[in-house]
Amino acid sequence: MSHEIRTPMNVIIGMSTIAAKSIGKDEETADCIAKIGISARFLLSLINDILDMSKIESGKMFLRNEDIPFAEFLKGLNDICYSQAEQSNVCYECIVDHMMDDYYVGDAGKLQQVLINIISNAIKFTQEGGKVTFSVQQVQRTAKNATIKFVVNDTGCGISEEFLEHIFEPFAQEDGGTTSKYNGTGLGLAISKNIVDMMGGKITIRSIKGIGSEFIINVRLDVSSKSAPKEDTDILHRLVNLRSLVVDDDVNVCEQATATLHDMGLQAEWVDSGRKAIDRVQAKWDKAKYYDVILVDWKMPDMDGIETTKEIRKIVGPDVTIIIMTAYEWANIERTAKNVGVNLLMDKPLFRSSLVSAFSKAFHSKQEGNCPISEEQFNFTGKRLLVVEDHLINAEVAKKLLVSKGFVVDCANNGLKALEIFTTMPAGYYDAILMDIRMPLMDGIQATQAIRRLTKADAKAIPIIAMTANAFEEDIENTKRVGMNAHLAKPIEPKLLYQTLYHFIYSKKD
Repeated sequence: MSHEIRTPMNVIIGMSTIAAKSIGKDEETADCIAKIGISARFLLSLINDILDMSKIESGKMFLRNEDIPFAEFLKGLNDICYSQAEQSNVCYECIVDHMMDDYYVGDAGKLQQVLINIISNAIKFTQEGGKVTFSVQQVQRTAKNATIKFVVNDTGCGISEEFLEHIFEPFAQEDGGTTSKYNGTGLGLAISKNIVDMMGGKITIRSIKGIGSEFIINVRLDVSSKSAPKEDTDILHRLVNLRSLVVDDDVNVCEQATATLHDMGLQAEWVDSGRKAIDRVQAKWDKAKYYDVILVDWKMPDMDGIETTKEIRKIVGPDVTIIIMTAYEWANIERTAKNVGVNLLMDKPLFRSSLVSAFSKAFHSKQEGNCPISEEQFNFTGKRLLVVEDHLINAEVAKKLLVSKGFVVDCANNGLKALEIFTTMPAGYYDAILMDIRMPLMDGIQATQAIRRLTKADAKAIPIIAMTANAFEEDIENTKRVGMNAHLAKPIEPKLLYQTLYHFIYSKKD
């Protein structure tokens, strides 16, 4: 334990000293800051893992029961994993059985923690040019619960037979250089196994050294009474017997997509390359026939989805609906895609509900306004915040992050001072309050309770957001109990901070 914690701390302290002596040498300072950031994130990961193990060992880790919108859950998971794979030059694909329910009941956060840990490991231990496949299937279902099978395959370095029996032990690592080489804590799999056990599930592993590994995770989730939004019956009627073509270099994706399209009433075919798609479209066109809908993968070898669409448009003109499907962030290619004739872009993996929604948008030409706000687009010019934080450096960091987005920021170093400032300002002066929890004289819980009891016009309505290192569920419940609107765990992620403030300042207003 001592070694694991001291290693990143040594880097942080050492690089901080070098950076302080390198002021004015931009390149050297930037290198130090980058290394500090990497070590700090590793240290935070280690601390989180240690806290999780502590809760498991003391019997204080509990599972939540909440509705899990499964398509949204997998999209969030894949957004993270595709990004990691792209940075490592590893091919990553997600295959989802089309018979999955729209909702399940369980602990989405803990399940995501398990899957991200295992998929991230697979990516991390797979060499450049290798492949990681993540597949999801419902293998059993009763009136009350369902067993979901997650399989993660990789072509990585593999695990020796001798080490497999120790793989779920805390701090177990196959060789002494693993931590330094792969930046791992040795706790992730131990935590994952405990969580899966709590879910009434099981993890099994098969691996061959030098060939790759396969992790099979079975978990039991409750069946949800919640159903997907009612499908647009007008759209479904219009889809019956429409001719569709799926274009993807992954045969598994093609088969899954065509099965879903058949279930929706469409005629569906597939090809595994852009060139084959162009040839198939041309052959139909020569016989005075055509496809009504063409679904094209963005990233394909030899000819990508953009170039394929461009060539297909030369044959069929503007009337055929062409949809680009991709697992990657597509905001950067949206303008180019629209310029070559793409009607809509949609995320993979494909669910029935997402396909119905995509067809509805395409047929009704409602493509605008679907891109999420990026961090660069947040603008809070003229909005006022009260930041309540007793740690001077933390307050300075928060103020710089907020001022950079246009906020006017006032600071208070304890809850009593915050109460005094808020009371003396006119109603509506502040748009939100960022409140630390542990502070001298009056803590954040007491200050929030005091503000909410005021007779001032905006006392009960102003958004108060907890900003604290107390990240356990009981701490979050305490902040809600006293009237706080949201909880941000330290260290603060800037984008999450901006998104939270945007939600409460703009989206919540009548």
